[in-house]
Amino acid sequence: CHALEAGRNGTGPYLLGVVGRPIGTAQGFNYSGALAQVGDVWTVENLSRFIEAPARVAPRTTMAYSGMRSRTDRLNLIAYIQAQGN
Repeated sequence: CHALEAGRNGTGPYLLGVVGRPIGTAQGFNYSGALAQVGDVWTVENLSRFIEAPARVAPRTTMAYSGMRSRTDRLNLIAYIQAQGN
């Protein structure tokens, strides 16, 4: 769904450099209105909340993912993404 290469979008936007990026602004990706209107920045905490329950952060998001319950797993995933070049 997501790639770790800048500009390489799939079903979801690319994740390289996501921490610190304004939400809904990955170049070349057509976001749902729900995410485009969040008006915040992807911080580790914002990403964790979104990965835990996407629809709670952006009601009516088109992301077809129910979420990841474990905070440890979410933080490990975010650390992995950051280690790839954030």
